Amino acid sequence: MFNHIIFVTYLVVFLISTIGHGYLFASIFYKNFKSLNFGYLGIIGFFSITLISTFSIFFTPHDYLHNTILHLVGLSAFFMNFFSDKKNNFDQLKKILLILIIMGSGIYVFKNHDDFPYYHLTYALNLSQNSMLIGTGSFSHGFRTMSSLFYYHSTLYLPFIKFYLFHSGPFLILIFFNYIILIKLFEKFKKDEFDIVYFFSLLNFIFVNVVFYRIAEHGTDRSGQILLFIIFITFFEILFLEKLNKNKVILFNFLLVATFLAASMKVLFIIYLILVPIILFKKKFYKYYFNKNNVGLVAIIFFAFSLNISTNFFSTGCLIYPAEKTCFFKKVDWSISKKEVKLMKNHYEWWAKAGGGPGYKSEMKREIYIKNFNWVNNWINRHFFNKVSDTLLGIIFISLLTFILFKENKKYKMKSRNIILINSILFLFFIEWFLKHPSMRYGGFVLFALPFFIFTSKKIEEFKHNKSKIFN
Repeated sequence: MFNHIIFVTYLVVFLISTIGHGYLFASIFYKNFKSLNFGYLGIIGFFSITLISTFSIFFTPHDYLHNTILHLVGLSAFFMNFFSDKKNNFDQLKKILLILIIMGSGIYVFKNHDDFPYYHLTYALNLSQNSMLIGTGSFSHGFRTMSSLFYYHSTLYLPFIKFYLFHSGPFLILIFFNYIILIKLFEKFKKDEFDIVYFFSLLNFIFVNVVFYRIAEHGTDRSGQILLFIIFITFFEILFLEKLNKNKVILFNFLLVATFLAASMKVLFIIYLILVPIILFKKKFYKYYFNKNNVGLVAIIFFAFSLNISTNFFSTGCLIYPAEKTCFFKKVDWSISKKEVKLMKNHYEWWAKAGGGPGYKSEMKREIYIKNFNWVNNWINRHFFNKVSDTLLGIIFISLLTFILFKENKKYKMKSRNIILINSILFLFFIEWFLKHPSMRYGGFVLFALPFFIFTSKKIEEFKHNKSKIFN
């Protein structure tokens, strides 16, 4: 019984501390973040803790002392801000704890991710016992794949619980995601705003909780993709806000933080940073954005990016592993050899293109297999059926069922929604995904789901909705 009390108590502490670090980050770098709800602040706090963790590891291991101070600061920041708007924050706290209770069985029931004992645990445990060690990439290729999720987990090493919550980062991300969407749906419901953003958010909420319900499968990639779903919802909101107002800037700054956090969890998601300049240059938003209020946030994002690059470099000798052009072969003593980097780059691509897996392996040489679409037939047989096809059928079913449930006889005279831009962006992302790493865990869930959800949301928005039916 004592172990269960410790387990649950620490879960609540980490949840509240993470939100507290969101408040602290807002106080220092961008005060307008304080107007956001606990879900947004949780993700901002998650980013802040990984930033502190990545910086402090250069000086000290993430031991009991380091982590106790870190979370006491987070708890203090939370309660200092909590009483500034006690009624609203108490209501928020009840709601997010209710989500924690509802979803809490997941952290008990499901096993750890398959890669957890291989390198997730050892990576985070190394951070809790040692300060920055140069050349750890030589230990195994698991130590070469830096993820901010491991740095977050290393800060959860505390007395009594030790490393037994090193798998809880994805669980907290899922809680923050659900809180953001549920609050958004309820607020829009109160205002009768049954627009494209409402139904797009609803479809994303259904998909994530149906398809990603198994915490055991999350690892670094699914948590990154959950963030991508939030990022695209935020992108939608910014896109359809007519005026250049304060809310648009706040949403853009959150998108900036969330996109970098996703990229730091899985380096493949760095391509989604292209959303940032697209928004900045659309209708010359940059003229409105670049002012003294946003300088601190932009500076800390660049600092966080530099830290991630430095961590990769001190581990492998590459700024972004395993991109050969970013490696300093023979120039630093701890650099992974050029042959090894190229071998692993080919291996990741070969694996993503279904070159090998449990019980099978292509007879073709890897460097030949991954080129000139030699892999397509095998990928269709091994990966498309049934991993992609099952997910695709699930997406279609969710979209069709939602459309049927919200279909009405009457339609509004809607002004046309220009969704060409976002569909074009998704198409370019899809091409890059298909040619380089066509595995569902490497971003496929987002790229298959979003086009269907955008189309369905646009169609449902056109109906004249009955509020009582929406409520039911």
